[in-house]
This record gives sequence, structure tokens and C-alpha cells, in this order.
Amino acid sequence: MKHVIIKYLEGRATEVEQRRLLEWLRDKDNRIEFRNLVSQWKRGLDEDHFPGGGANSWNRVQEGLLKRNYYRWQRSRKFQMVFKYAAVFFFAISIGTTIWIFTGDMAKSKESHTNVIAQKGQVSRLNLPDGSRVWLNAGTTLSYNNGFSHNNRKISLTGEAYFDVAQDEALPLVVDCQGLKVKALGTKFNVAAYPDANSIDVVLEEGSVALNTRGKGSLDHRLKPGEMGSFRKESRELSISSVKPKKLTAWRKGIISIYDQPLEKVVERLEKRYNQEFEVDDEVRELRYTFTIKNESLDQVIHLMERITPVKATQSDEIIRFEKDRKKKDAANK
Repeated sequence: MKHVIIKYLEGRATEVEQRRLLEWLRDKDNRIEFRNLVSQWKRGLDEDHFPGGGANSWNRVQEGLLKRNYYRWQRSRKFQMVFKYAAVFFFAISIGTTIWIFTGDMAKSKESHTNVIAQKGQVSRLNLPDGSRVWLNAGTTLSYNNGFSHNNRKISLTGEAYFDVAQDEALPLVVDCQGLKVKALGTKFNVAAYPDANSIDVVLEEGSVALNTRGKGSLDHRLKPGEMGSFRKESRELSISSVKPKKLTAWRKGIISIYDQPLEKVVERLEKRYNQEFEVDDEVRELRYTFTIKNESLDQVIHLMERITPVKATQSDEIIRFEKDRKKKDAANK
């Protein structure tokens, strides 16, 4: 593999060789060998000898090549399973580490960001530079800058994520989600902050987190384990309720627990789980459901919903529509 790495570093590797390199980098020992080879190769060059005219220009090219080929690698496999753990941790470790090696002292000159995206229909796991672990639910984007774990532990989040935070009292982890900031030291918690939702929900499993906002209607509240804080975006009000965190965070293990939720909320969960668009008729929008999804296919879930409530599902093009099944007795009025 050494000759492929050298060709890659010199900008001569073919697309097939780049894909082979990405597959090879999935192994931790191989990543260590890769970093050593990169360091040796860079020590043998001066600024004027970098391909493409200078180290900074070369760094940008290499970062783009890795990202582009990673996404090709990911797309080629994303239809193998309806539900899977994506290899975003590979992107964050392999690609992120490579960027750090290539950029060197970038933190001294300008700020850069690492963006991690979990595509719809999959859950992704990420290891942060500080040792914290994060699970990203489908359709979630997480971002942090190149100073993370050095002079800050700030994260921007859009979507849903479960955090298992490495303890560092001198440098608390702060999750910024659409105006609400969640501050934690060493703890386990879940944040749901999808842009189309009316609220941002924070569930604390272990430890302690503080919820903060600034400006009009600012708040500062500390959650206790077993509590969920729901921050209403429009009114900027916070409500606290007692919950069972294990049920609300089981999605990271591939389990979705739906308890007494209306159909309009159920389809939101199904859209993210199965990467499928739905429409719901007004007549059935408020029908309520309680069930658990583990490894069931979408067809199996829909069949269950049709069996326990008077709905039927029809598909037109890419959209599945739920409407009232008038051949069934209206169980909702029992």
C-alpha cells in the first residue's frame, strides 16, 4: 500500500487507488501507518516542492479528494441495508486526522470546521477529538472547529444526537442548537433539534446539563437525570417533564419506541428511519399509536398500523399517503 499512498500524496493516484486507500484506512493500525508515512513524506519536502504550488494549496486539494471519494464510497453501500450504522466515525477519524496532519498550524492562522452529516435512513456514530462519543440520528448535521478540545468544546447541531461526554471541568462541552445552548461536563444526554420541529427537546440520562438562552426571555436551568426540557422556539418557554431516558434514546441502537403519539408525529419518525416521504389526511392525523420498531421493514410497520387502526396506506410515485379506511370499523370512536 505504500506506493499507493505516495502516489496519492503526489496527486498521481487513480480513482480506483484512492478507493482502495479509503478502504484500507478503515483499520486503526493502517491509519497509524498512514500518518507516519505522511509525516516522513512531508519532512522530505520543502514549501516549493508541494504538488500544485505550495503546502496550503496542496492541503485543500487533498482534503477535497478524500471527502469526494468518501461520499462515493458511502453512496455505493447505502442501499445494502434499510437501517445501518454509517461510517461517519471513519470520515471523522480518517479524514479529520488527515486534515489535521496536512494543515499543521492552521489554528494559528485561520479557523476551519469539521462537518459531519448522517444521511436520512441511517444512524451514525462519531468519536470526537476529546474522547466524547456521539450518535447522530438520521438527517442530522454536527459541526465543530479546529480548536475543539484545545481551547473550546463547542458544537453546532441541527437534528438529533446522543452525547456520551468525556469529563473536562476546565473545558465544558457546549452544544448550540438554534438558540438554545446545552452545557455539559461529563454526562450522557440526548438533544433533538430538528429545524421543522416546534421545540428543542433535551433528555438527561446521567450527570447534569445546563440549558441556556440569551436575549429576550433568557433562561438558565439545570436538568436532573430522568428529566426532559422542552424549549418552545416561538414562545421561548421551557417546560420540564419526567421521562424514561432509555426509551427516548434507544434510537441509537436501532430501536424506536413510539408511545401514545399521533399519526402526524409517527410519520416524522418513520421518514427519518426509512428515508421515505409521507402524507397524512386530516381525518387520521390524530389517531394515536404505541409500538416499538426494532429490525422491522417499513412494509411490516405499515401493515401493523393498518391492522390496529382504521387507516390504509397508498403509494403514488415516491410518496406514501395515509388515509381513512372506510371498510373498517372506526376503532378511534370506541
